[in-house]
Amino acid sequence: MSHVRAELTIEIARTPEDVFSYLTDVSNLPDWQAGVKSATQRDGRIEESRSMFGHELQTTFEIVDHEKPRLFTLRALDSPVPFTVRHELEPANGGTRLSIIAEGDVPGFAAGLLAKRAEKQIRKDFTRLKEILER
Repeated sequence: MSHVRAELTIEIARTPEDVFSYLTDVSNLPDWQAGVKSATQRDGRIEESRSMFGHELQTTFEIVDHEKPRLFTLRALDSPVPFTVRHELEPANGGTRLSIIAEGDVPGFAAGLLAKRAEKQIRKDFTRLKEILER
């Protein structure tokens, strides 16, 4: 097992409250995250359906931290690769600095490749989030 960590910090010209509200509303996920078909939230969990590598993937996330408007952390419960994604929001330059840290344990030689791919995807998704929020 290799521990993989992908990080990204992005500034969004909206208040932390606005960013947090949009980020934590699962009905918005298909609009800004590649591959997400649907997501529903209940009892502190998020059920997500996404297509990845031509397969339909169902993942359940546990909401670990939900401190409005500064911290939102998810842990994948039934993913082939167990991982957590932490979103930290702080006021910056009249808007919000959003830091995303995704971490997980990846089996075998694919760890480096997966980390690069995850980082690229995170950058794409959160760039789209920024574009939507700054319209």
